[in-house]
Amino acid sequence: MSVDSKAEIRIERPKGIVAAFIFDPKNDPLWIVGVNKCFPQTAGLMAKGSKFERNGTLVGKGYSTTYLVVRDEPGEFVEMTAEDPFQMKIRYDLAEDGDSTSVRIRLQAFGDLNLQRSASAVEKAVTESLNADLKKLKSYIENNLN
Repeated sequence: MSVDSKAEIRIERPKGIVAAFIFDPKNDPLWIVGVNKCFPQTAGLMAKGSKFERNGTLVGKGYSTTYLVVRDEPGEFVEMTAEDPFQMKIRYDLAEDGDSTSVRIRLQAFGDLNLQRSASAVEKAVTESLNADLKKLKSYIENNLN
């Protein structure tokens, strides 16, 4: 079974402010709805080779797993992999849009998702989760960061 979910939002802040926030794993609990805790294992912003542990829930399944950043372009994108709650690849992309920033997230899951749902139901739930994350991200950045 595989899942390919995407979400996008426009944030009314410059890309540098958004990048500094979204690429810092210490901020994950502030904007990712299902993340309870995040423990960076490398200092600084996400970059190729960075590792961090997240504890939380995704699609109703609890997890505690280490993420590895496998690709990055500073201020532009990061791509990471994780094994739990299922094998996945996640990519955050930022694009400047005047004085605002377009943020896109894509989550791809592979293999046995070990869930009691169809692939389409899981994909729908993941997409809803990503959209909720981006709404929370937008609200936090626009209301707290200048």
